[in-house]
Amino acid sequence: MKNVKKKYSLIIIAVVIALALTQCAKRGSPTGGPVDETPPEILRAFPDNYSVNFKNQEIEITFDEYVKLKDLQKQLVISPPLKYRPIIKPQGGASKKLTIEITDTLLDNTTYVLNFGQSIIDNTEENPYPFFKYVFSTGSYIDSLKIQGRVTDALKFKTDDFINVMLYEVNDSYTDSIIYNEVPRYVVNTLDSLTTFTMENLKAGQYRMVALKEKSSNLKFDPKSDKLGFVSEVITVPTDEVFEVNLYEPEQNLELRRASQVAQSRIQIGYEGLLDSAMISPVNKSLIAASRITKADKKDTLNYWYKPVLEQDSLELVVALKEFKRTVTARLKEQEKDSLIVSKYGQFSLRNPIQFTATTPIVKLSPLQMRLIDKDSVSQDFAVKLDSLNNIWSYEFNVQPENKYSLQSLPGAVTDFYGATNDTITSVFTTKASSDLGNIPINLSGGTAFPIIVQIVTENLEVTGEIIVRDNKSVTFDYLPPNKYYIRVIYDANDNGRFDPGNFLENRQPEKVVYFPDLIALQANWDYVTNIILE
Repeated sequence: MKNVKKKYSLIIIAVVIALALTQCAKRGSPTGGPVDETPPEILRAFPDNYSVNFKNQEIEITFDEYVKLKDLQKQLVISPPLKYRPIIKPQGGASKKLTIEITDTLLDNTTYVLNFGQSIIDNTEENPYPFFKYVFSTGSYIDSLKIQGRVTDALKFKTDDFINVMLYEVNDSYTDSIIYNEVPRYVVNTLDSLTTFTMENLKAGQYRMVALKEKSSNLKFDPKSDKLGFVSEVITVPTDEVFEVNLYEPEQNLELRRASQVAQSRIQIGYEGLLDSAMISPVNKSLIAASRITKADKKDTLNYWYKPVLEQDSLELVVALKEFKRTVTARLKEQEKDSLIVSKYGQFSLRNPIQFTATTPIVKLSPLQMRLIDKDSVSQDFAVKLDSLNNIWSYEFNVQPENKYSLQSLPGAVTDFYGATNDTITSVFTTKASSDLGNIPINLSGGTAFPIIVQIVTENLEVTGEIIVRDNKSVTFDYLPPNKYYIRVIYDANDNGRFDPGNFLENRQPEKVVYFPDLIALQANWDYVTNIILE
């Protein structure tokens, strides 16, 4: 009997153990082992890396596992650049062999560097082989000199990625126009993670250093689409100096686009470049009795308004923008005439005035036909100012927090170029409580390089406010909406009230810009007091 009980006990124990093991098995699944974080390794290369007297057309590199190529067009940098990029495989697949077929004629006695960045990755976990370089020389030795530096942005807080830093050899054939027409002798790219750079395998000599943020990736400067930076002095290699290259968007040369009639007596003329002033006049002055020029809002376009209405098929105009002058022709046909429509412009606040604009150019404002009252129906004194070029007029008065203002413009308050006047217009504006806003008082000291432009800019670098300062003092930016802000100081060397970029052909660097401090998280009903020591 005891044996039977023992037998049953053993069976029960066995069943319990089996059930326990089954439950344990159900709780999870096999992990497959740890994730592979090891980058691929090179087993051999033919010809060997750092070969001299190189004459091969094909290079073969063998890895210890299957690899593939990722973002090769952006990551691969060849120095000196080749006219025809090599054919590199695998393309769209994986292989243990990387083959490089050179399709260009190589220069004699030249060290070449093929920098793959992080484009070579393993096939499973995509671990990169970091910054692999294949180096060879068509001569008897490998050039071994190097220079270092960093790239900054002249106006922005952060520097772009994928910047090409280039060296042009300064010899008897060098001219400054080389950056527009020829590829450099050496090039390195900052890729997507660095703002510093090291250019290696250089030969001794004299060079100009240029940095490009390109759109076309052809290693040639296109002023309409590329950002440029340069070192002002000729660089002599070898050197221990660490160079800084300051990127900027170049100022466009003034150019005109076609002129076209867009209304019965209005012609639009597109332009490129920075517009400070404009003059437009007819070639045949007897045709036009009166005219006005306005700039289209947020467009590089001028409107030329004229009278009387012309009954002919074309009109020739002389357009003068600064020193630039050109004759354009607009074809004329029957069109609808422009009519006067007045509308609000911009966003009124404790910082920004009440503003209006119109669909036709305004020539007269009559304050006696206007009335401004606050929430208590108390009349407010005001001044009205017209910006003729931008066709915007603004009202200046003592604006108070947490108030409501009603502006009434009676008929005849606004008169346009064609003699049309407004109907009665009533507009209501409100301001926030000061406790809903913040302030940034700034104490400036130590400065000797004046004037400066002190700006408050948002995290995406939109200008919220600016003050031109000509000596050490305190300034305050009041009534700012809660947001994240930078304080930006522009050293306005030519005293023209704006940031000026550099000019390579004039060997002029961009004006200096400094951010203080990194980022301000301004809260409502809060003063962020900042002390800034200037240069």
